[in-house]
Amino acid sequence: MDSVPMIVHGSPTLPIELPITQGPPTGYAWSLDLPSGVTRIEDGPGVPPAPGAHLGASKGSHLRVTAPKGHYRITARLARPWQPDSPARVVVIELVVE
Repeated sequence: MDSVPMIVHGSPTLPIELPITQGPPTGYAWSLDLPSGVTRIEDGPGVPPAPGAHLGASKGSHLRVTAPKGHYRITARLARPWQPDSPARVVVIELVVE
């Protein structure tokens, strides 16, 4: 299991895309540990990230959240639903909303 720290900036008035996507069905899915005030919203196609700044499948819907101004820590786990305690990948996202 690896941990990849990422910093994501966003606006409190817009959906914020996280640098992970839901790809084709493989048995794995991302689950998010969201702090109070951060809400997951409908996934969206979004804008393709810069090369090397994208985690997950190359195609798929981008995971998105909304949040008021503040600094938050989101933990994302890529795991099979029947093995939630054995994620293939863990990503820590520092969310800065200004």
